[in-house]
Amino acid sequence: MLKNIIEKIENQEMTISQWILGFTGILFVRFLFDSISSPSAGGLIPSDPYTLVHYGLFFLSVVLGTACIVGYFCGEYKNLMKIVLFGLPVIWVAPLIDIILSGGHGYKLTYIFDTGTKLLSDFLTFFGPKLTSGATYGIRVEILLILVGVGYYIWLKTKSTGKTILGIFSVYVLGFIMASIPGLLYTFFQCFHTGCGNVVDTIQFFENLVTHSNIFHNTLHEGVASMSNIRFFELGFNKLLSQILFIISFIFGGVLLWKIDREKFLAVMKNMRLERISSYIALLLCGAGFAYINKLGNYFIWVDLLGIICLIISWIALWMQAVHTNDIADVEIDKISNIDRPLIKKEVSRDDMHQIGFIWLIVALLGSWSVGFYPFFMSLVYLACSYIYSSPPLRLRRFPVIPSFLIGVASLATILAGFFFVSTNKQIQTFPTILAVGIVIMVTLAINVKDMKDIDGDRADGILSLPVLFGQKGVKITALCFALSFLLVPVFLSFYALYIFALPSAIIGYRLVTKTPYSEKPLFILRFVFLGCVALSYLGIYWLAYLYKII
Repeated sequence: MLKNIIEKIENQEMTISQWILGFTGILFVRFLFDSISSPSAGGLIPSDPYTLVHYGLFFLSVVLGTACIVGYFCGEYKNLMKIVLFGLPVIWVAPLIDIILSGGHGYKLTYIFDTGTKLLSDFLTFFGPKLTSGATYGIRVEILLILVGVGYYIWLKTKSTGKTILGIFSVYVLGFIMASIPGLLYTFFQCFHTGCGNVVDTIQFFENLVTHSNIFHNTLHEGVASMSNIRFFELGFNKLLSQILFIISFIFGGVLLWKIDREKFLAVMKNMRLERISSYIALLLCGAGFAYINKLGNYFIWVDLLGIICLIISWIALWMQAVHTNDIADVEIDKISNIDRPLIKKEVSRDDMHQIGFIWLIVALLGSWSVGFYPFFMSLVYLACSYIYSSPPLRLRRFPVIPSFLIGVASLATILAGFFFVSTNKQIQTFPTILAVGIVIMVTLAINVKDMKDIDGDRADGILSLPVLFGQKGVKITALCFALSFLLVPVFLSFYALYIFALPSAIIGYRLVTKTPYSEKPLFILRFVFLGCVALSYLGIYWLAYLYKII
């Protein structure tokens, strides 16, 4: 009977968005049960987005990791994800059992904070001796049910005792590692230097990480004055674990998508347009670097690297979501100007593009939220610009100047995301207003070159880009705008020595745009070289000021 049920589930049609929505629905039932069985240390229902994202990413990383392991032993991934979704309600068991066994009081669900040899003992004794906190009675029953389910499915598919045992053990190891992240981090960063401590030492270790990293000032956008220390640490801890779990989930998710459909995965990766992604990553890092150079942030510690990685992943996802939205809207143009696009080559369908774009959207929002409120807001600005740029009813890319202006706004949002990730002062005036306006103007002028390769397609679809609008003079006007964008950099930065790089870059840029046949890649190289020169100039000034104790 169970075998027949599994076959019916595997034969059911299911899209990625349906899977995500189903997964989310199951989680919210668990969240309610957890709030009754195991309220937060502050006594509040864990209904805030900090906690929900943290808990959601925990379950997501465990589910995706388990699917990778089981899929490896079974050699099948797509249908497995359907089974995982239908089996996921097993997570409702743990809080319900705890509520019943405790007489309605519930037990405290926590990570494992033990370290060193105690952590090894916990692993060997099925999560240690404590049954009313940490890995409670309910959690252990839930884990046993999951391990039995994993073993049955692997045996059903392989009829191999060895693979079944190894699969069960591997999933147990994954679950223990995920549940022991705090203890493992303390063991790795502290035990080898100062010796292993107790649970109190581990908690103090995480309090120090939160308060001495960028997590501290990125946790709440309105400040910490009106919040108790316990509650603030809870939220900061949620942010830190969210960043770790987001990166883990992203890796597991990428592996699964690769295994489920390698051809579509490669088609999506080939459509990334690395030059443009690299531009946005450079803007992110420039924003963060500008804040550091101006001493607006804390000293950099290893935890901050997690935030930067999450930011980079999030902006890659933002760009890819915009690409998928734009490719769906630009089919007629791409049939003429970009015949190598996956939708035109029928490597993916229109529905695939929608589903993949939805994945990138979720990744972008989860990643930026895990970093902080300001990066999350800037990601929403980016999304808004990309939507009204490409999609009906507005589809503003049909008009002159406006689409370039929107890309300028998206670029400013990208720089501000990096800047306010570092800056402890969250007032918008902290970033120079003139420079903010200048960034939008400079990008608006420079980005018109992207339309050069699409002239025929844009003309056929009625898109009034500069090269189309001005006919034969359009190329020269676009080239002049591109050159002017270099010449304005020293003005808006109030650093006129940069004309040493700006003048030759403007001349070379003009010649590259007007050169036939037109090639876009040299323009990206020129912009990166120029940006590198600007960055090195700032670092040189900063180093000299530090050397002579001016700062």
